[in-house]
Amino acid sequence: MPTMPPIFIGANSIAQIGERFFLIVEVEAKVPGVEIDPVFAVRITRQQAQRLLNAGVMRTTIQNTRPQPRPGFDVEFKGVLFANGRFFSVFDVENATDTSVLVRINREQARRLIRNGARTIKVVRRPF
Repeated sequence: MPTMPPIFIGANSIAQIGERFFLIVEVEAKVPGVEIDPVFAVRITRQQAQRLLNAGVMRTTIQNTRPQPRPGFDVEFKGVLFANGRFFSVFDVENATDTSVLVRINREQARRLIRNGARTIKVVRRPF
């Protein structure tokens, strides 16, 4: 029976925020007693986004309401993302697939979440 490597890529998708594109990636490190799974955003060019989408990378779901857990559908709040002048709550949604969902929020909601201990999602702002 094959075992999972201790470090792997979880949810990954392309988000278009305004005219800019971001690769949203969850890095997972899991061994007995350790579970680390931060989310990062990496600024990419339009051409990189198109090529990744053409290769099968999914688009990030961006919506106005928080995803709701239900049977077989786990939802985990990951933190607050500030990208291209906009604010989002970031959720990891796991069912048959592992996806990221961005929920639009305003500046005050973002500040409140961060004051209450939410992580700030790190953004690599310069495209590779």
